[in-house]
Amino acid sequence: MFAAGLPRHVVSATVLVTDTDGRVLMLHQARPYPGHPAWWQLPSGLADPGEAPPATARRELVEETGLQPGAVLRPLAVDYRSAVDGWPPVIDFAFAADPVPPGTPVRLSAEHDAFAWRTWEQWEPFLQPEQQAWFASLHAAHRAGRTTVLVDGRDAGVPPVPSARTEG
Repeated sequence: MFAAGLPRHVVSATVLVTDTDGRVLMLHQARPYPGHPAWWQLPSGLADPGEAPPATARRELVEETGLQPGAVLRPLAVDYRSAVDGWPPVIDFAFAADPVPPGTPVRLSAEHDAFAWRTWEQWEPFLQPEQQAWFASLHAAHRAGRTTVLVDGRDAGVPPVPSARTEG
């Protein structure tokens, strides 16, 4: 059967949460995983079998932070990550949640040992080298209100879809 010979990919989802002061919520991993140190990351995780990316994003946000996203998660990026360190290729869907008020309580899961709210610029020194281009791409897409396509965390060179304009 043709489909049996197709390559397998892992699907993950990430959620960008900001507060109304423009600060970004990131979580610190309690334990490193193979090939990576424990690092700061946005709420994220792997899809369960048959789970659509928006559902994964919502589930991971609730599990990792206790935050309930609003009705709409805005698509922010799709990142195709090549196979590396024994991992199959990963397709990560990043979404932006509605901003929350400053001081919104965060309830961490056992996967994380700390959380912090910082501006985009304040996060830069905390990022691993392989996160920097990805984080900058998410920031640009978020600021522009668009969705971007990435390959291995870098802009894939796909022109943005023009936004709908109203005449008047």
